[in-house]
Amino acid sequence: MKPLILRGKILEFLRDIYPEGADERTIIGVFYEYHHYDDIKEAAAYLADKGYAKLTDVPHPYKTKERIRIYRVTPAGIDLLDGTTSDPAVVLAPEDN
Repeated sequence: MKPLILRGKILEFLRDIYPEGADERTIIGVFYEYHHYDDIKEAAAYLADKGYAKLTDVPHPYKTKERIRIYRVTPAGIDLLDGTTSDPAVVLAPEDN
């Protein structure tokens, strides 16, 4: 069940910084204290594969042989967060009223 919750948390994080995106290292840094490195990468990749986040691979500005992976929430991801669609594989935290 833990990966399902992690997917929801990553998606919420991406919505919080929308319309900007976050590079993979930033996402890992935010969630690394409570989750394993590989779990975070897999959860972010799942969101991109399902179309809830857009993955852009760009060249590193200083290291010519490295690339940076940037994730940005998509309209489908926002719809999922807003509750207009659902996915049992992404668990969202209930909103505080």
